Amino acid sequence: MKFLLPALLLLSLASGCSLEYQEMAETLGEETPELRMESVSVVSVEEDRERFRIDADVLAEFSADYRREISGARFAEYAEDGTVSAEGEADRISFDTRTDDAVLEGSIRFRSVSDKTTVEADFLEWVDSQRRLRGSPTGEVALLREDGTRIRGAGFEADFPTRTFSFSAGVSGVYIIGTE
Repeated sequence: MKFLLPALLLLSLASGCSLEYQEMAETLGEETPELRMESVSVVSVEEDRERFRIDADVLAEFSADYRREISGARFAEYAEDGTVSAEGEADRISFDTRTDDAVLEGSIRFRSVSDKTTVEADFLEWVDSQRRLRGSPTGEVALLREDGTRIRGAGFEADFPTRTFSFSAGVSGVYIIGTE
């Protein structure tokens, strides 16, 4: 008898529960992710070697939109010998999971170890198929090199295959030639 009352109470509570997740999912808005993780690391491994790593405060997956949103991101790319070839951080990154294109926003810092160059901005767009990095037409981007070069301007674009960069407006700074 002493177990009957708790059992009936549990049964009556359970009967009020519903497992209609499909109905619940349909009521969620487009801005509700299918997956949300906090304090997460995403590692890309090729041929038994770590090639790319992102550590993030928050990662949200929106599969229907082919979009992955990352907040508080710190990232590193590794060379063939396992050393860091590039590293950086951004307040927010939005990836198109179909193309690997990305939009970086907020406080952004990206450093190429081999080029001894750092890029700082509040907006950058990566076009993976072209291996091209660009800022907004009016947003300022700073290019800083270990040799003392300091260039700021708007309309920044860097073409990784040709290892060239350009600014289209408001350029100022100092460019050091021939220190190596």
